[in-house]
Amino acid sequence: MSVPASTRPVPAPVSPVSATRARILDAALELFSAHGFDGTTLQQIADRLGFTKAALYYHFRSKDDLLRALIAPAIADLDALLDADEQEADTPARRRHFVEDYIDVMLRQRRLIAYMASDLAIVAHPAISGGNAARRDRLQTRLAGDGLEFSEQVRVTMATRAIGGVIAQFPDADLTELRAVLIEATRALLRVRKTRAATAGGAERG
Repeated sequence: MSVPASTRPVPAPVSPVSATRARILDAALELFSAHGFDGTTLQQIADRLGFTKAALYYHFRSKDDLLRALIAPAIADLDALLDADEQEADTPARRRHFVEDYIDVMLRQRRLIAYMASDLAIVAHPAISGGNAARRDRLQTRLAGDGLEFSEQVRVTMATRAIGGVIAQFPDADLTELRAVLIEATRALLRVRKTRAATAGGAERG
């Protein structure tokens, strides 16, 4: 049965300011990817969009502001995932689902990840490095639990670093195929704890 037009949800209109900011950020990411953060100027971004520099200043006062605005949605997305997952009991099923959810978060940021992997000059930028250590610890705990042995810490680190590296290496890969391979490979790397738990359980029964 069709839904009467009067009862269909009406999408919220996109404000001109929001649309303009989105265009600026898209152009900034394109130019940062091509020339690097240090090699891109605000004037180049304004020229790409057909803006005056003053018009660009209305939205972003500096390249640092642009980089922070590019990074902010990715950080907010990951923090929201961690916040929600930390409310759940730590079970093998929960971890399996978390792997999928985390990879989905990363895949939503394919262009940004590809750029960040190619521009080492921004690694230490406060917009990127701020809060990273605490976020990394939370991510490790949600992926593999607490009290990891050194070998397990290595596996978790390999898994988390490799996800971003693979996304950056294959930015144009089929999304469905890439997602499936990433999930399979990440779970394989994180399987050590499951194996250890099964071994311990067998020893107790013996």
